[in-house]
Amino acid sequence: MSVFHLKYRPKKFGDLDLVDVGEKLVKIFNQKDIPQSFLLTGPKGSGKTSAARIIARVVNCDKPINGEPCDKCLNCKEIEDRNSMDIIEIDAASNRGIEDVRGLKENSYLLPVALKKKVFIIDEVHMLTKEAFNALLKVIEEPPKHVMFILCTTDEEKIPETVLSRLVKIEFRKGKKQELIESVGKIIKGEKIEIEKDAIDLIVKKSDGSFRNLQKRFNEIVLQYGAKIKTAEVTEYFSKITGDYSLEDLETDLKEANVKKILTKLEEMSQKGINFSTLRENYLEYFQNKLLAINGVITDVESKLTVDELVEWIKLLIGASKQEKEVVIEQLPLQLAVVDFLKNRKCVESVVKIDEVVVESEEIVAGVVDIGLIESNWGKLLSSIKPFNHSVEAFLRATRPRKVKGNTLVVEVFYPFHKDKLEEPKNREIVAKIMSEVFGKNLCFECVLSKDRKKPLVIDNNTPVEKINDQLAVEEASEKKDMYDVAKDIFG
Repeated sequence: MSVFHLKYRPKKFGDLDLVDVGEKLVKIFNQKDIPQSFLLTGPKGSGKTSAARIIARVVNCDKPINGEPCDKCLNCKEIEDRNSMDIIEIDAASNRGIEDVRGLKENSYLLPVALKKKVFIIDEVHMLTKEAFNALLKVIEEPPKHVMFILCTTDEEKIPETVLSRLVKIEFRKGKKQELIESVGKIIKGEKIEIEKDAIDLIVKKSDGSFRNLQKRFNEIVLQYGAKIKTAEVTEYFSKITGDYSLEDLETDLKEANVKKILTKLEEMSQKGINFSTLRENYLEYFQNKLLAINGVITDVESKLTVDELVEWIKLLIGASKQEKEVVIEQLPLQLAVVDFLKNRKCVESVVKIDEVVVESEEIVAGVVDIGLIESNWGKLLSSIKPFNHSVEAFLRATRPRKVKGNTLVVEVFYPFHKDKLEEPKNREIVAKIMSEVFGKNLCFECVLSKDRKKPLVIDNNTPVEKINDQLAVEEASEKKDMYDVAKDIFG
């Protein structure tokens, strides 16, 4: 059986799954003057490389038709078969240094061997070093007439503005549901496959908007179940990919800070050959829906994590995607994300079940502390934190302890900037560590933004209360300013 994403790769702009992108490219190549440098930007699997190869064919086609390659001339066939020495494809992730780009520059000044134009397709161009970009800029500014550059990227923001300004940008995007259905429909028709509609919907949903993911997954399903496919079989296929550890269970374990269980499950999935890139994408989709639900965008979905926790966890998942290319141990990026997320949440309440009776563990009893004790020792806490980080001490100085909830101290914060800084992982770790030493209890803390401007807790800690009040007055007067500037005014 053929490999679907290769067999059904678009050969003309009109074949691209993103119709609007195809139409834009046709208009460009219908013009008399065609740009020599392009940037194709967008997510993985959206059709950038396919479009780049079509561009290479149309600029070298002997008889282009309405901005499209004819697919019949010798040049079109040679490029389609990937036999041309004049079409150079480079992976910038592996060839990212200045010497690599210097070699490319030297090659660009040589005339084509057989075609009309020499085309350089540079994939993942954002991976080039700063020096390599500077070298590339010089040849893009004044390219030889016989050369065309097509730069492809999933991360446009990492490309220097000096380079971006000299490129014609074509934006790709994730496929919409109907576009994905039409894409897989071409394969279903071409391969004469019988498949239930719900099965198609499930495959489309699991593709994360990537046409390549869609085609590859569908290829694997057909290889496994044949040309007659039922919804139950597709469900079974995806359950094998993600393992028996449900997303709901993961969410619960994250909330309960059950780091050992999560890491163990990820190890077990590794032994079963789970695709961790796909698993991470499933996590992203699941927790994005939770974020949308908690902000009222979608309904009938509940979240066990708070907004701040969801934002932090999603950011860590995004970071894990960037680490996937850098490590050999597939499960490691996700495991690091879990540890990073939970390292300040190990004080979540736990219980021990004995003969159907729920009993508090000794750790929980030892963790509870009276709010009065915290208030009376607040100055001591600040004094202990200051040697580690005077900024954290300063931010805490303009807050006040509000209540103790289980093993969590709820701290009332009066300004968003202070809250953001205190919730940074490195700062949370400092506060949690010093609290355990000062109060002799296993405590973590949670920041809540106050609706009004109360005074911070009065303390005796070598700083007069009047000075703190003066600080708050300055902040009140500067409320409309950027909070970073406000903090700078207060703390120097």
